[in-house]
Amino acid sequence: MNISTQLLITTISKTTHSISIFALSIILSRYFTKDDYGTYLHVQLIVNFATWAFLLGLPHSVYYFLPRVAEQKKFIFMTLSVIVIISLSTSLLVFYNASSLSSLLSNPALIDLAYIIGLMVLFQIPLSLFEPLMITVGKIKEFSQVEIFFNLGLFALISAAVLFNADVSEILMLTAVLYSLRNAVLIYYASKIALSYIKDQVGEAYSFKQQLDYSLPIGLSMGVMELSRYTDRIIVSNQTNPEDFAVYTRGAMEIPVVSILANTLDNLMMPKFVESYKNKRTDEILHSWHSMIRLMAVFIYPCCLFLITSASLLIPALFSDKYIGSIIIFQIYTLGLLTRISTFNVIMRAIGKTKIILWISLFSILLNIYLTITLMELWGLLGAPIATVVTTAMMRYAYLIGITYYLKVKMLQVIPWQALAHSLLASVIASLPVIFLLDADINIWVNLLVMAIIYSTIYISLIRKNQSLTIQEKGLIKDYLPTRLKWLIA
Repeated sequence: MNISTQLLITTISKTTHSISIFALSIILSRYFTKDDYGTYLHVQLIVNFATWAFLLGLPHSVYYFLPRVAEQKKFIFMTLSVIVIISLSTSLLVFYNASSLSSLLSNPALIDLAYIIGLMVLFQIPLSLFEPLMITVGKIKEFSQVEIFFNLGLFALISAAVLFNADVSEILMLTAVLYSLRNAVLIYYASKIALSYIKDQVGEAYSFKQQLDYSLPIGLSMGVMELSRYTDRIIVSNQTNPEDFAVYTRGAMEIPVVSILANTLDNLMMPKFVESYKNKRTDEILHSWHSMIRLMAVFIYPCCLFLITSASLLIPALFSDKYIGSIIIFQIYTLGLLTRISTFNVIMRAIGKTKIILWISLFSILLNIYLTITLMELWGLLGAPIATVVTTAMMRYAYLIGITYYLKVKMLQVIPWQALAHSLLASVIASLPVIFLLDADINIWVNLLVMAIIYSTIYISLIRKNQSLTIQEKGLIKDYLPTRLKWLIA
């Protein structure tokens, strides 16, 4: 199965997760009061941060060690065991510090939900091992099937709970139960894969210390990155109330498909980058990475400009007029997509410079804290997304500096700047006619559809003629288009 096929299958499975979560956010934002929805979001904030903050980078070490070590069965069981211990410890830590978390986030309701939050943390942390394990051993199809099943299951379960007028605690408990069932599936596949390996494998000797030496900098940096990712939300929560936090969060949201594509593509390309660096083929690394970036940009840039342009219609249509205050926050936050054309740290992971990831992450979190507090004092809630966008751009620029240093290339060579400029210019031009339709006196969804059609028509026409993609990359896209639509790509 080639990389493009793996990317397609994995992206589809992850997209079902993102779509189900996004659809649930629409349902729950309308179903709950802003205060209750803010509490629900606070729980998700705690669980998501706890899931990645204490993992020591062990899931990411699977990509690096499992194909290399001789004792693969021992490696899998050791990694799984340590992650289970971490999940138990972290859940207890969260449970016994519920009062402190409640004070930090200015939400007394979290104290009564402490046991549910602990269960969600306990059952979600081990799930982080499932994707790297299944992708590394090539079980892409099985991984996708399991993901799709549970993602649809989550949506159906919560939707049913809403129909029966469930409260916040009941909906969160149902989520924890579903996570526990996914853990059973993880243990089944991990055991099956581990027991399939024969004893005398060719490879390097395995030691947990060596694994930890590799993964710990990644883990620390990911913990810092998660904190940096949620810094604005934590500060907003601390300085406001659950209602304001709900408004802010509905604006400060990532576009699901974008992050899925970037992370999945990087993870799939990671083994190839490792091999190229091992063979001292810097040119191969840059060639593959440039292709990834061009393909990402040709998709991300038009999404970015269209979403910013249409936000004044889109946000109220999705979440109701209760969240009109989220529009400007969403527009500012979406600007961050302009630098979301790669995860950037993938190259550092591939060449083994994981400590650099940690230092850059530490820099970004300190900068984000300083900018968020400073700019919120000046501009209130608007200061937080501005600080986040600036911090993210600075962090990715720092990665570029590191990549140029270790791969011994110039800044002009490390990124396909000209192709990015073509994609961005086409996106800007396509957005101009759409602006005049914002005040059209027609149904809001019809208006959005008309705007999307006009925008897409102009953008695709421009992309066909400019140099955003190479001939090979256009051919790759055409391979996945239905026969009737292949003409879209020249």
